[in-house]
Amino acid sequence: MIEEFDVKKETEKAKQLTKAIRKPRFYRSSLDEYADILIALHRAGNTTAKIHRFLVKEKKVNVAWSTVYRWVKKNG
Repeated sequence: MIEEFDVKKETEKAKQLTKAIRKPRFYRSSLDEYADILIALHRAGNTTAKIHRFLVKEKKVNVAWSTVYRWVKKNG
């Protein structure tokens, strides 16, 4: 005997499976620790390259220029 296919039941199963697979990703940036300094430097007219050099030389933060650019664009 063949069981009837229940579309709503299968759709709900698929949604639950997707929910279980999908994990929220809320990683803090290593730059968040220096937020006040970075915002102040940006508002003072420093370029992203200058801010990046400051982080690498003075604060010893190993971070890419593009990361600094995105962080400043989002938070500055």
